[in-house]
Amino acid sequence: MTTYYKQAEIKASMKRLVDHYLEDCKKCHVLSEDFIALIKHNFLASYVSYNKKTQTIEVGIEEDGKDDDFYPNIKVYKYPLNSNKKWLERSFRNEKNDLAFYGRLLNRTKTTEEAEIVVL
Repeated sequence: MTTYYKQAEIKASMKRLVDHYLEDCKKCHVLSEDFIALIKHNFLASYVSYNKKTQTIEVGIEEDGKDDDFYPNIKVYKYPLNSNKKWLERSFRNEKNDLAFYGRLLNRTKTTEEAEIVVL
């Protein structure tokens, strides 16, 4: 099965999907697997978690360290759940592969079947 999306359609639909992910997180106090995948993809993050105590989404991003470092240097960014979502909106990308990834996330909300995504 193939799904066709226009670039503008993906952008508008992703804004609504992000709203849905954030509302679910506020209610359930957990991040969905798809929301984690989205944040990891957009930020090239090593990990993403939700801190119930501070009600923040924590994003761990590996930073360039010294070559002789045994462990990666990971900087943690914290985004309050109740703040605006500009931090996430600014992370969206417009490359064809990125748009195809977003299309797959949108398809998961509509159907459980995996479909090829074509961006017009």
